[in-house]
Order: sequence, then structure tokens, then C-alpha cells
Amino acid sequence: MSSTPSTTQPQAKISQKLVVRTLIGLVLLAILFGAYRWFQNVDLEYLDTQADTAGMVAAIQFLDEGQKAVVFKPDGTIIENRGHAAGTIDRDLVWQPDGNRLFFVSDRGESKSGAQAVKAFNIFGWNPVANDEPNQRTIGTRGSSYPSFADEKSIDQNKTALITSGGFVLEFNPKDRSTRQVLPPLGREVSTSESDEGGAGTDSQFGAAYGKLGNSFRIAKWLRGKQFIAAVIRRDAGEILVIQPMTEKDGRFPPPRPVVAGSRIDISVSPKDGSLAYSVQDFQFPDPDRIPEEFRQGNKITRPFAHMIGVLDPEKQPEPPVAASPNDQAAFGTPVFSPDGASVALTIGEYKDGAMSPKALIVMPARTSGGQAGARLILGEVYEPSWHPSGNSLVYIKRDPDGKRSVYTVNKDGSGERSLSGGRGNFAYPTFSPQSK
Repeated sequence: MSSTPSTTQPQAKISQKLVVRTLIGLVLLAILFGAYRWFQNVDLEYLDTQADTAGMVAAIQFLDEGQKAVVFKPDGTIIENRGHAAGTIDRDLVWQPDGNRLFFVSDRGESKSGAQAVKAFNIFGWNPVANDEPNQRTIGTRGSSYPSFADEKSIDQNKTALITSGGFVLEFNPKDRSTRQVLPPLGREVSTSESDEGGAGTDSQFGAAYGKLGNSFRIAKWLRGKQFIAAVIRRDAGEILVIQPMTEKDGRFPPPRPVVAGSRIDISVSPKDGSLAYSVQDFQFPDPDRIPEEFRQGNKITRPFAHMIGVLDPEKQPEPPVAASPNDQAAFGTPVFSPDGASVALTIGEYKDGAMSPKALIVMPARTSGGQAGARLILGEVYEPSWHPSGNSLVYIKRDPDGKRSVYTVNKDGSGERSLSGGRGNFAYPTFSPQSK
């Protein structure tokens, strides 16, 4: 008697293989879908791309119509950023601390208020080596100014920057475009957002201590490992410098500490220890109701000096000035710390009609009475000095005999002055790449 072969076992094996293949296929689809969503949501421009910018100098070029962010190679070749149209204003240049890209503020691009497109100053990131078109990193309509990364070395130095927007100070993350308000401090954290809602409050937030100081922030910088913020606040007549501790006590931030006031205040942070250098033009008392008795002579108020430069440890009270002037024959401006924190470079000149007319570039020790040991590097109409990361040279703007604002470099001892721009236009705010060979 013959028997029919059983097909149950082969069919079971085939079914099992189909199930396994189906599961593998579903897993692969999930992986592909996840990868697609990842590429959709991640900005590849900001995946820590590297760029060799050592020796490069960034600057703003003044044009017949508008201003443009540019970069000089060490040989003087100019790299012009793409996407700049006539009349566009680029300003507030800053290098990311690793030197891989630049950030600047510009009114190029578009922002929306409801359904309507409007012009606004937003932040753009630019890799000058690849020289793709600068990438817009904020989309608000309030406008942004003065992006500032931490000057001290840290593992998160490149991650976020302080900016001012709508009169407030925000912490800005260029990678995910988020912002959160840090000054005036809020009672609770603000959720991050790419819209105007995430970065500003109402005028009522300038109440209490800040309401007595001024009406809007111009610039802010981190100090001492982000434990403090130094901020320049505009007020009705001039500006005031304050230090805000950023460590809460009993759930509250300590009040801001006024340092000094004047018609113009410029600040710089030491990369070495997070101390602050500041220049004051046309000195004013921070609180007119609390002027020390030694400066009151009946109904007349005197002042300790007309103009000064100081260095401040944010954890201590201000010390006597590095240098001070009793009259308008000598005023100080745009101080900048050397990379080792030992010296400050600055401009000096006559104060006239509410502004300083620079006459020289000088360097002095960053300590009380350091001005007595100051050295003059360059004579002339000099503006906006900045140090090379090695500390061996500086870059600055100097007015040429033909009237152009040219970019120059000089050794720290005043030797070897060289024109980098070679009379090819008018420039401002030159800064060396943080990278160094």
C-alpha cells in the first residue's frame, strides 16, 4: 500500500521564512523612515562642520548701498559672502569660538508677522571656507543684535551665545534656533521657540530693580564660567554697566549690581579668568540719588574723573581705575583683553561733541594704575582693535591719508605695520579667527 508524502513540514518552513522576511522588511522600513525624519529635522550645516580659518580676519565692509560681512585671507584676498543684495545691512560680526564659522546680524532674508513678510535684523551663520550662502538662524520680527559667545574656554563654549532682542537679553542656540530670556531674569524658565514668543516679554518685566536702571539692553557678555553676566543698559541719558549674578539664592536671582555710568561704555572679557575690562566716556554716577558726600559741594556736583578705563573681578567690588582722565583731552574706547589676560589694548583720543576722536592705539597692563606703564603702538585715527589668538599681533582700522577706513595689522611691540585691505574700500570691526597655527 503506497502512502502520500506529507507537505506539512515544508509548508511550515516556508511560512516561517515569510514571517522572518516580513519582520526584516518592517524593521528596514522603520530604519529608513527614521533616517528620513532625522534628515528632515536635523540641519546638516550645523553638524559640527570643520573649517580651516587660521589667520583669517573678518570685517564689515561699507558699500555705497549697505554693508557686507567679508573675510580677508592672510594674503589679503577678500572672501565676499553670497546672497548680499544692494542696500542690505550686515553688522555685529562674531566668530564662533572654535573658528569654524562666523555669525552676523543682517536684514537680508524674510521674517513673518502673521501672514505678512517683513524686513527684520536676524542672525546668520557663515562658513567662509565653503562660502555657501549664509544660513539664517533666527526668524523673529523683533530684530537681534550683538551675538556674543563665552570668551573663556569651556566644553560648551560653542553651543550658545547671548544676544539682545526687543530690549532684552536672550540665550541663543544657533544649532536648533531656540532662544530663552535670561535678562531681566524671569521667575520661571521660558520654553524655547523659533518665534517671537520664545524670546521676549513685556515692558513690565523691566520693573523693580531693572526699571530704575534703564530701558533696554545694548550688549551682554558672560563672565567667570557663566556665573555672571555683564550688561550695558541704555537709559535716557547715556548708558550704565551692571553685573548680574546668575546663581539663584533661595529660588531668586540676586539684584543687578550697578558698576558705572556714562555716555558710552565698552566692555571686554578676559579669556583667562573671566574678569571684565570697561571704558567709560563722560562719567556719570550710576544713581543720582546716592552720590557720595565727597563729590557734593553745596548745590554743585563734582566727579572723580571725566573718562576712565577699569578692570573688574565680578566677585568683588570695583578697584581704582587702570587709567583715568580729568578732562576731555584724553578719553578711552573699545578696550580688548589680550589672550593671556595680562594686557588691554584700547584707543585714546579727544572727547568732543559727545564722542571720542581717536588719536592712537595703546596697550597697558590690565591692573590698577596700569596706564602709567602703557605703551603707544600706533599714532593716527585708529578704531576697533582686536588681538590675534597668539597674542603676538593686533588687527584694527586706521584712516588712510586718502580718507579710507583700512584694515591694518601690527606686531604687539608696534613694529611691522601692514595694510591688509590695501585701500580697497572702507571697513569696520576687524577680528582675527580664533584658530591659530
